[in-house]
Amino acid sequence: MDGGQALAPETALATGQVRNRMKAVLSKTIARRTLRLAPALAIAAAAALILGAAPPATTLDPAAERAASTYLNALVRGDGATLVRLAPKTPQNKFGPCPFTEMPRLRSPRVDLHRAGVLFNGKVTDPDLPDNGGITLTLLDHVKTDRWRVRQVAFFDKLPLGLRMPKRSITKKDEAQEPVVLRTAQRYLAAWMKGDYKTMERLAFDWLPGVDRAPGMRVRSIQFRARPSEGGETRINFTAKVTMYRVLPKTLEGTLFAVREDGEWKIRGTELMF
Repeated sequence: MDGGQALAPETALATGQVRNRMKAVLSKTIARRTLRLAPALAIAAAAALILGAAPPATTLDPAAERAASTYLNALVRGDGATLVRLAPKTPQNKFGPCPFTEMPRLRSPRVDLHRAGVLFNGKVTDPDLPDNGGITLTLLDHVKTDRWRVRQVAFFDKLPLGLRMPKRSITKKDEAQEPVVLRTAQRYLAAWMKGDYKTMERLAFDWLPGVDRAPGMRVRSIQFRARPSEGGETRINFTAKVTMYRVLPKTLEGTLFAVREDGEWKIRGTELMF
């Protein structure tokens, strides 16, 4: 390229193909990474984060900001021990207030070996959330009862890239599991509606101890915007500037919830965090 030399057409085409493949891999990595968070509540994709008038902002407690920053950096590093330490311990704080005003309608259960999903539609309490979404579940082989566990509840109008939800049941054995998956999702949401957090905890999949490292991602800066949320919690919207594989800059947006527990700030992540 020195002296303004142009690439040969076949070289330029190959280079473009490599770049396109790199972008696709990076987008898939980000999507998978940011969808593996707490099983309580998933905020919709970035376009759905701010719909209508939001409640007034509030000053974020410096200790809560430090906890949120530590949480995000631990998530990127795959530091499960730090995430467990910062996560709420009581079931009520772990799952948060129910986002539905009435029991949502469930449909289209689908299973693929140890993964499953159910779609839903229902009225929500938060104007920032769409009425549609899905529930993903994980099958545990080492337990005898309630083997299907809820991994996440995600709100979206269009299925997000990277959401680990099967498109359909693959085999007859998978199809036979659809009623069980549907009943588990119904029990989970019914318990949430009633504030039965013990049942929710029994039906939830704990992802924190086995969190993976985000390959090649480095956090460069984070900006926080806080506002009051239901139940005395603090909703923290953030904008994080990161670098992927040391060369590709990205700006990611998402939401955390800060809650007070035993005199300390604890952080509840959400499924579609970025």
